[in-house]
Amino acid sequence: MVHADVPSPIDLRLMSDALEWERTAMQRPFREEFFSAFISQLVALGKPNLKILELGSGPGFLAQRVLGVLPTASITLLDFSAAMHELARIRLSNLVERVEFVERSFKEPDWQVGLGHYDAVITNQAVHELRHKRYAEQLHRQVRTLVKENGIYWLVITMQAKVLCRIMSSI
Repeated sequence: MVHADVPSPIDLRLMSDALEWERTAMQRPFREEFFSAFISQLVALGKPNLKILELGSGPGFLAQRVLGVLPTASITLLDFSAAMHELARIRLSNLVERVEFVERSFKEPDWQVGLGHYDAVITNQAVHELRHKRYAEQLHRQVRTLVKENGIYWLVITMQAKVLCRIMSSI
């Protein structure tokens, strides 16, 4: 029996929905704590010139914080929404030389092809955009191919008012 994907109440490809999401995103519980945890993990790597991939990067809130703390890091922002990338370009305009924008959906079979390798792959509350758990195992397998030796894959997922923070290090 094949189960349908869980429908989304919003379409983040539409600028109006992306703007509404951006307006309310930082009001969500634990955002600041999550961002601090990401930054702590990245700093703990102790590597200069970190190369980071953010999955489901949205309007660039996390990237702005990361790049502000890690002045030699670069980040690839992967998102399926051109509208979100447009908002991120505005937010990160003074950091654009350290940012690469990739418009892809991590639900697509070969989304990771051609991206290279990263010291860290991070994602903050975006994996739910898979819209069904049947996609999750493949996503994590694909991410593994992108993480450098001794790198990290750090993801935050909220589920039914619980928070799951998971780090897969040395994968």
